[in-house]
Amino acid sequence: MGKIPGNSLICLLIATLLASGGCSNKQMRNFNAIPSFSRNYVNAVIEIPAGTNQRIKYSEMDRMFLIDQSAGPGGIIDFLPAPGNYGFVPGTFMDPVMGGDGEPLKILVIAESLPTGTVMEVIPLLVLYFTEYISGQELVIPTIISVPASHRHQVINAFNYEDLFESYPDLVDILVKWFASFRGVSPDYLRAMGDGDVAVNEVGKWEIRRF
Repeated sequence: MGKIPGNSLICLLIATLLASGGCSNKQMRNFNAIPSFSRNYVNAVIEIPAGTNQRIKYSEMDRMFLIDQSAGPGGIIDFLPAPGNYGFVPGTFMDPVMGGDGEPLKILVIAESLPTGTVMEVIPLLVLYFTEYISGQELVIPTIISVPASHRHQVINAFNYEDLFESYPDLVDILVKWFASFRGVSPDYLRAMGDGDVAVNEVGKWEIRRF
């Protein structure tokens, strides 16, 4: 994957609509119905904007972005704010039968803060694999690290795994420590990482075959 021109950003101001009562649940967009891939890129849906300490999660049942109370009182990230825009790859489901956690594939987009509900084409740079214990079962859960496909939203000059480690050698270490705290595990629970091609393969592995 290379650099892309692009009008690839669709800003959906979901939070504003919810606050104003401008739409009902049934009128909300089903973000999981968006394809996982767009042209040569991967789609990302933003739940938690960069710089935010609130855990926000999309509910497909309600078709709304809600505060995730399951992680603790008030749904607060008890650490530094999100270092990027955190969300999920639409049209994916990590099936527990295949060793997944029953959630969409997670993704972080390195960019300036984007509103909750933004849908963006991104270039995967790498994927991190953390060990997590869910209902007493040990799972290895992937999270993709990416940058926007659109030039105007790019804030770092990295478009693949090699660029990232050559130009920003400390960035991955920072992200690993943040994700470890976010998930409530030790950084030692990072089991592996893979390059952009491995990340794209993860999207294909968990993609719901309906598009």
